[in-house]
Amino acid sequence: MQMSPALTEELFSLRNRLSAAPHGEGYELVRQFADFIGRSPQTIYVWLRKHTGYDTGRKRRSDTGRSRMPSESLDFIASAQREAVRGNGKRTMPLAVAMNVAEANGMAVNVGKSRVGAILRKRRMDAKTMQAARNHGALRSLHPNHVHQIDPSLCVLYYMNGQQRVMRDEDFYKNKPSNFGRVKLKVWRYVRYDHASGNIDVRYYEAEGESQASLFDFLLYTWGEQPERVSYGMSDILLWDKGSANTSLGICNLLDALGVDHRTHAPGHAWAKGGVEVANNIVETHFESRLRFEPVDSVEALNAAAATWVRDWNANAIVHVDSRLRRASGEPMVRDDLWQLIMRTPEALRRIPERKVCKYFLHGAAQTRQVRDLKVSFAHPEIGRSASYDLSPWAEFLGNKMQVTVTPLLLREGMLRVEIDRFGSDPLVVEVEPERDFDDFGRSLTAQVIGEGYSRASMTGDERTEKHLLEAAYGEGVTADKADKLRAKQVRPFAQLNNGRGAVAHSHLGKTELPQRLLPAGMEADTPALVAARAAQVELRPLSHVEAAKELKAMLGDGWRPADHFRWLQQRYPDGVQPDQVDAISAELRGKHAMPLQLLSGGK
Repeated sequence: MQMSPALTEELFSLRNRLSAAPHGEGYELVRQFADFIGRSPQTIYVWLRKHTGYDTGRKRRSDTGRSRMPSESLDFIASAQREAVRGNGKRTMPLAVAMNVAEANGMAVNVGKSRVGAILRKRRMDAKTMQAARNHGALRSLHPNHVHQIDPSLCVLYYMNGQQRVMRDEDFYKNKPSNFGRVKLKVWRYVRYDHASGNIDVRYYEAEGESQASLFDFLLYTWGEQPERVSYGMSDILLWDKGSANTSLGICNLLDALGVDHRTHAPGHAWAKGGVEVANNIVETHFESRLRFEPVDSVEALNAAAATWVRDWNANAIVHVDSRLRRASGEPMVRDDLWQLIMRTPEALRRIPERKVCKYFLHGAAQTRQVRDLKVSFAHPEIGRSASYDLSPWAEFLGNKMQVTVTPLLLREGMLRVEIDRFGSDPLVVEVEPERDFDDFGRSLTAQVIGEGYSRASMTGDERTEKHLLEAAYGEGVTADKADKLRAKQVRPFAQLNNGRGAVAHSHLGKTELPQRLLPAGMEADTPALVAARAAQVELRPLSHVEAAKELKAMLGDGWRPADHFRWLQQRYPDGVQPDQVDAISAELRGKHAMPLQLLSGGK
């Protein structure tokens, strides 16, 4: 506050009265003066010390700067408040709540809230100070098109029934979400910022939300040559948010194929692409603010107007508006003039391929191809036909019919990126050119001419493995051709095992003691077919006693006693003998106790 001479004179007069006042009456003089001019006594004391050199004569407390509050409690309260800060910077835990939580956890809180707040501020531990604690290092880029920053934002404009409308804050805010729903097609603003030159570009899209299609079109537009704009060309590095469209597979494939290093900043580190954030604000305040007074009736007309504004803004050609950059050097610089310094690094000016080539990568992911004779075939979009790619330098990792992942590279004369899986190790990634040299008959000039020598193809990893296995079976030095000859001769493999006795393959079976197992009693199968078969069985014709006697005599030899055995047979089997009973009868007659039946007189 600038002190008037009259007030300063009154302060000096007050100081003199205070010096002469008895002990204990000074404060009342200060209070009366404060009431008279409408200030607080504390303010009057500050003025007295600052403007009149007044000294109360009070000694400084010996414990000044110290507090009864334990450091452990202060650390907890400060940390609790810091951890309760949201990503948008809002502090959600009041100091009193942090003090309550600290005390609930057994920490001493023995001073009031205002005193705790004062201590935290003095020690620079308060939440406000902590939020601003992080330093942001200065970043620079090497040349125009070295680093581009892209950011899509929802524009306050929208179109309905062919008319331009503006989302007013009083109609579109969090408590009226239904109003957002009424606007199905919103206008999205895509801004590109060149980090070296500060050159800005903007384009608008009407869509329900951020989309891959809008981002794809914007990349082709902003990196392409436009009649109203000086800057063009792809960047080496692209910085953007982790939005769903930005990290979509198609866009990432396109950027990989173009050789653009695309990166997203860490959460909470939006300052890493602060240039495009400032550019968004510039577009909103310096261009979109004009549309309220001169509306346009379509997104096409909006983009046409934006292109003319971009032209003039980057050239500092708008009357009364200074759009030049002011950086650490302090010198004002025109953005287009800075971008033209790309002439010092002409290799940085890379043209983007035509839309149809870029569109291939937008919808296509990496593909797989099968290796045949150490080559893969692929129809590269820039070549426009199927080409052959020789992978023989990496033969040790390959095998016939092995699958590899291929990705075509743009602006590399048809080169292909090939990813080869390796067991137990990271994949091997190589870049290979298409075969270009052919004879008039379409065959590769690297192929061996018949009758002019012999060259063996590179040994693949599969062939190396096969050779190892063949040597294990037939001995060291055995090739595939020699193994085929040994098989044709029925040579036994693994003959060198067991001291030349050969491999044991089945003779060791049947010698293992098996566990005893309890099994249920089997049941006779009783299906309709089996019942019918049993019913259809036909009994054989029984042998006559004479026929049976002949067979028994042949079986018993000298043990056959014709008279006794024949009469016994007649008595035992009066109806003849079934063929399957002969063996049992023979065994019975051989027995020690086989006694022929006695003939009985009729009725006795």
